[in-house]
Amino acid sequence: MNKTFLSGVLAVSAILPGAEVHAAKAAAPPTAPAARPAEQDELALFRASIRMEKRQFVADAMDLDEAQGKQFWSIYHQYEADLMKLNETRYTLISDYAANFDTISEAKADALVRAALAFRKSRTALLEKYYGKLAKALSKRIGARFLQIENVLQGAEDVEIGASLPLMPKSQ
Repeated sequence: MNKTFLSGVLAVSAILPGAEVHAAKAAAPPTAPAARPAEQDELALFRASIRMEKRQFVADAMDLDEAQGKQFWSIYHQYEADLMKLNETRYTLISDYAANFDTISEAKADALVRAALAFRKSRTALLEKYYGKLAKALSKRIGARFLQIENVLQGAEDVEIGASLPLMPKSQ
């Protein structure tokens, strides 16, 4: 597996909630020592910082009054929990790609593509679900604003992850 790919897997760990431990396992050679507690603490703090920055970005962009904010954040926290679960699917897909990169078969390439498309469909369905919840609880405009913000954030995430991963080999 090449170093660019390994850096991609590690980049994913910074973005996907809960993925840093899995990424370290996928990226480390089998004989590498486990991460030291201090490194794990540092990574956990980094992830928490990213989540806080995202929440601050969302709060600033949503620009809600106190009453709206209370309803919004109640729903948004549910969304975040569902998105974290869904992102585990993405992580598993990336790990599978990493594990098979050097010897990828036609069948495995097809399976990975189908899984990636299923992930995207699930993510779109999740956005649709939470747009509906916010539109009903607050307003369609607030729901639309949420959707715009999440599309920007997810797009940036997709670009960062995509730029970190090597392209599928043309042949063996």
